Amino acid sequence: MQSAPLDAAVRDLLGQVMEFWFFERFRALTAKEIWSMLNLTTPIQETRAYQSIFAEGEAEGEARGRIEGERNAKAATVRRLLTRRFGLLPAWAERRIESAPIERLDTWLDGILDTPNLDDLLGPTAAD
Repeated sequence: MQSAPLDAAVRDLLGQVMEFWFFERFRALTAKEIWSMLNLTTPIQETRAYQSIFAEGEAEGEARGRIEGERNAKAATVRRLLTRRFGLLPAWAERRIESAPIERLDTWLDGILDTPNLDDLLGPTAAD
């Protein structure tokens, strides 16, 4: 098939279809065994299937990283503003800020200017 007298794009697409069919048909075999049957010697990292899966995982990782970065930035802002307003933060407040989800951090950021004390904003210390 690799040397069939077809346009390279058609031959590549046909190879992909055949590879997909083999993976579906011979589910009990390993990828190496299937590629051996197809007489493919391409390293797995160079296959489109691997690259597609890798890119998908990479995109998910980047999204998680962005979310965690946003959460960390908001937590740092809450800490900075509360320290400026109330002075050194107690350990319970630090722990609560560190473990808060983004939505709660947003709520606290919105309430910093209106709250008379840490307990009213972050909740009572006994809940910790």
